[in-house]
Amino acid sequence: MNLDDLKNDLLDAGKNADIELFRKDLIDSLQIEGSSNIEDRDFAFVCEISSRLAEAEEFQDFIPCHYIGFGQRGKKLRVDGYEIDEVDDSIRLLIADFNPIDELQTITKTRAASIFSQLKSFIEESTSGKIWSSATGSVDQIHELTGLLENYHLVNKDGNRKVSRYKLYLITDSNLSEQLKELPTEYLDNIPIEFHIWDVSRLKSVSVSPLGTEELEIDFSELIKDGLPCLKAGRTDDYEGYLCVITGDVLSDLYGRYGSKLLEGNVRSYLSSNVKVNKGIQGTIRKEPNRFFVYNNGISATASKAEVRDTPTGLRLISAKYLQIVNGGQTTASLNAAKTKDKANLSEIYIQMKLSVVKAQESELLDEIIQNIARFSNTQTKVSDADFFSNHPFHRAIERRSRAIKAPAVEGAQYNTYWFYERARGQYNNEQSKMTLSQKKSFQRINPKPQLITKTDLAKYENSWRKLPHIVSRGAQKNFIAFAEFVEKEYGENGVKFDNEKYFKDIVSRAIVFKFIEKMVSQAKNTWYGGDYRAQIVTYTIAKLMYSIEETFLGYTFNFNSIWSKQSVTNIVAEQLEIIAKVVATEITKPPVAQMNVGEWCKKNECWEKLKGINIPMIPKLKDELISVKEVVEKQQATDVESKKEVALNAVIEVIKLTHFGCWPKLASWAQKYSPLYGKEADLVRNASKPNWVPSDSQAAILMKIFKRLETEGFTYSK
Repeated sequence: MNLDDLKNDLLDAGKNADIELFRKDLIDSLQIEGSSNIEDRDFAFVCEISSRLAEAEEFQDFIPCHYIGFGQRGKKLRVDGYEIDEVDDSIRLLIADFNPIDELQTITKTRAASIFSQLKSFIEESTSGKIWSSATGSVDQIHELTGLLENYHLVNKDGNRKVSRYKLYLITDSNLSEQLKELPTEYLDNIPIEFHIWDVSRLKSVSVSPLGTEELEIDFSELIKDGLPCLKAGRTDDYEGYLCVITGDVLSDLYGRYGSKLLEGNVRSYLSSNVKVNKGIQGTIRKEPNRFFVYNNGISATASKAEVRDTPTGLRLISAKYLQIVNGGQTTASLNAAKTKDKANLSEIYIQMKLSVVKAQESELLDEIIQNIARFSNTQTKVSDADFFSNHPFHRAIERRSRAIKAPAVEGAQYNTYWFYERARGQYNNEQSKMTLSQKKSFQRINPKPQLITKTDLAKYENSWRKLPHIVSRGAQKNFIAFAEFVEKEYGENGVKFDNEKYFKDIVSRAIVFKFIEKMVSQAKNTWYGGDYRAQIVTYTIAKLMYSIEETFLGYTFNFNSIWSKQSVTNIVAEQLEIIAKVVATEITKPPVAQMNVGEWCKKNECWEKLKGINIPMIPKLKDELISVKEVVEKQQATDVESKKEVALNAVIEVIKLTHFGCWPKLASWAQKYSPLYGKEADLVRNASKPNWVPSDSQAAILMKIFKRLETEGFTYSK
């Protein structure tokens, strides 16, 4: 064996060790110790992986749905969950292959094909209506899924089917065989069936990605010879700009291949709640395709990396990594609909594409730049500021508090821990990316993974406690935007309502109760919980608890401080939650119309109104766990006073820091040239330029407003 072979063997051994360690941590996170029930293990695995894929933006509104049965001629049928993508009308179905044994297994092409065949057979039986005879239970979730598949697959009056493609996902804790590169697309009644395998290696690679998501790479040379024609259009240290021309056929084919995954998250959410196909665009496609370039504003896109080559015919965009359309999603969807459903000819259509290649490696900076590009690109659309909420000061405040406030030690531990708030995707993993093994263990000890809170998690917790379970049930993105709108309205000038220690502790307490109910419901599987609609049961249980407390114990409300100090729920609270959850599990699965989709029913205000009217007994001793509303108001008022003092002090400190770095003279010079200051503002900036000047609270507040305003107008400075 030569030296190179030895090096490669050592590298492979290191990679395998990393994968095995990742798999062990994954299995440990499922909390399935002692469970001999295979279905319970599989359910825990599906919930964990689907949650990770949601964080990676592979799923948006995944619904666990387990079914095993037999169809015609003894075909085995299985499904473990599904999702309808409202943006591109695709249906995603998931099946699990979980083997929680010590040794890492390899999944071969033969085994993968065998597992996928169970899922394919399930689709075939469902779309033909045959599975109804073999499914059991009058309100079982499987009836809804089979009915949904049958409905989406039906040919409508235009001769089309509602479903655009079936995307089949196999999730496994095994490692993919090197011989299994991909499975070719198949078709059912001319509807493509795609196969996606997420093995343990692929899951691990996403977990360490700076973006917290899979950075798909698009090879334009596969779609058009030599790639897309382009021009350089600007460059900075963290950005490269290009102007490209893309044909209607290529853009449609890209969308056909990658679907809504091409759309930046906020654009995807916007399109899912609006008309996807613009009639004006459709008219231009049909009547004046050669003028499409003239009439249409084109699309704006971002990428984390791009390959551009200088060819005899000019610059060409060969490939782009993590391509995201941040403006022009409706144009893209409309072109694809015209080609696939109306059989339109797009060969004469050309679209301008502004491509911004963001070179930042840190997820926080990358997210910020991409969202700024998206915000400014969408100034002429109805996309609201709330859609770009992740850069709001609210998030920075919660992040700052999460790094500073230690949670009480519990269960005999001799150390405190933190509840890690992930403001930007992948922060938790990025924090550990440059650590040694011992440093990672130390980090994870004081920042345990179960105490990680993401942006969408926080919105889910908050809106549940705000008694908005029907909004939470609409999915992570729509719920997040609804919460963003609430914060935008309530934040005020300085955000004192949210930027304080009490609010952060309350968030954590609400998270603790939410997670407790999730675990309680899962453990009740096969008793009072049938295995379906856990997410809806949890949010409705919390909302009903708050509503019932207000109705039963007048003048009292939930005591979050008690939860924070114990870092757990008391026995009385646990007992009351189970009583409510049992009723909720029964009632939300009784939609008013026979065979109505329960998931859709839970998204309606009528569902919440119905549950509010159902009397659920409250344990009298629960009152001992509550706190008077009067006391809460008094504490909040005291907190607001302290928060205002803290905000004022922070402004003074920030002004003095900027003075130390020589910022104010530079700002004054820049303002004189581009945005002149007058009167009091000009006087304050002159004073701030003096070395030993200390501003008052009000003066500091005005100075920071000036600084932030001029920053938005283009002023920059370096320390």
